[in-house]
Amino acid sequence: MESNGIRSGTAGNGIKVWSFDFFAVPGRAIPDFEDPSTVQATFDGNLDRLVRLEADGFEGVFFSEHHFLNSLSPTPNLLIAALAKMTTRMRLGVMGNVLAFHQPFRLAEELAMLDYLTDGRLEIGVASGVPPEFLFVDMPAQEIRPRFAEMLDFLDLAYQQKFVTYRGEYYQAEDVPLMPRPRHEARRRHWMTIYSPETCASAAHRGYKVCTGYQSNEKARVAFDAYRAAAGESGRDSSPDDIGVRRQVLICESDAHADELQAEAWEADKARIETIFALVFDRVARTTAAAEMASSVKESGVMDAASVSHGGSQNAAKPSAAGALPIDFESEFIFGSPATVTEKIIESCRYIGAGNIMQYHAQSLTEAELDTHYRLFASIIPTLASAGIGEPSPAPA
Repeated sequence: MESNGIRSGTAGNGIKVWSFDFFAVPGRAIPDFEDPSTVQATFDGNLDRLVRLEADGFEGVFFSEHHFLNSLSPTPNLLIAALAKMTTRMRLGVMGNVLAFHQPFRLAEELAMLDYLTDGRLEIGVASGVPPEFLFVDMPAQEIRPRFAEMLDFLDLAYQQKFVTYRGEYYQAEDVPLMPRPRHEARRRHWMTIYSPETCASAAHRGYKVCTGYQSNEKARVAFDAYRAAAGESGRDSSPDDIGVRRQVLICESDAHADELQAEAWEADKARIETIFALVFDRVARTTAAAEMASSVKESGVMDAASVSHGGSQNAAKPSAAGALPIDFESEFIFGSPATVTEKIIESCRYIGAGNIMQYHAQSLTEAELDTHYRLFASIIPTLASAGIGEPSPAPA
């Protein structure tokens, strides 16, 4: 049975679990990113932890690209290359490469190299980016989306042919030979981070899979409905495996412990967010194009922590000066005992028709808390894998 391009759920149409890793420094304290020993320990420790997820049954790992912040992931494709030789099964990707920060031929070549370094396990993700970060390289807000579109066109050409000719407003190439040639795997593995129905529809027309975060299940469903409709218009079926949702997850032995730890970690995370994005907030506040940047944030098709106002009584971290949209607390944060988290993930994925959960953890969890979280997460993966995900469950009347 098919409806609006969605295949009915079966036991085989379960939920795949991915780790989404921001490469955070564990612990409640605000990290000193100027301390080489802290940075070294973070790279080594996080890579070692991610390797262990392979035995736990995780489908794969996605990294995030951010620039000019107090964070450790400006060139996440290097993390893929490192993790590729430490693992054998997990799929590896970036959600996503911020296209306007790259030269098209260089990124096409880089992705092709990663294809072989991962032995075909590469997941190819793209994103338009967090607009305030572009202030540091003097890229006008109105250029971000057109550059993103041109880069997509170039990468699509490069994936299919060796010699690429492209003439756009921002990028040009004349019969440029690109080597090595990428592998062509049987699975669909191109991803786009999305926020709006319009971006979702664009991804569907290109044949990309999609992932969202920082928005409510209700808004995500509207966007994904647009994806399913656009896929049908393009003459292809879509399935839950084409759709992913990123959520912050915390699993503890009991609901009571999870409630307590979530509240404590969230307070520590809010302090980190203020510090990590302080330079971005300051630059946006000082720019004469603040209003234009705010509009660009809302229309960018991708939301991330630098462009999120953590408003409301439960989540009142310092807002972005760009004036972005708030996190939906109830949808974004999933925490509790293994049984509670399992139920919440399945309910959410069934409601929006998503076959992939990209879980990330609170930045301020300690090493011991992370050990418990991932041990318990491994215990629920078989149940999630067997949860039938098909047509989205009916919306409330």
